[in-house]
Amino acid sequence: MGEPEEAVLELDEIWTFVGKRKVWLWLAVERASRRIVAWVLGCRGAATGRRLFQALPARYQTSTTYYTDAWEAYATVLPAHAHQPSAKGSGRTSIVEALNCSLRHRCGVLVRKSCSFSKSLTMHHARIKICIDNHNKQITTS
Repeated sequence: MGEPEEAVLELDEIWTFVGKRKVWLWLAVERASRRIVAWVLGCRGAATGRRLFQALPARYQTSTTYYTDAWEAYATVLPAHAHQPSAKGSGRTSIVEALNCSLRHRCGVLVRKSCSFSKSLTMHHARIKICIDNHNKQITTS
């Protein structure tokens, strides 16, 4: 038996609104399967980045390469030896960026300039969870 294959995750964040307050959805997507392995809502700072890292299943907290955009919060949260910040247009975060677009298309609370923005963080979380669960279910059944 060989060594387990190193996991590759792509991480990114997108903004949305709860009431008049901007909230960021942070995603961690497994490159090979395109499955969302962790997500959190919060501000765009390192504290939310830490929450995303802590939300990762244990197997993704070690022996993983993390591809992100060059957003500074990632550098303070992710292990330096495994973090691969990438320039816009490099293609190294194309899966998570495509998924962001797909989620915006499928989940009304993520649409920009929408009447569907949530008034409650609890409902916002619940609606996003439904979309993410449906996405992951489609990935595993196809």
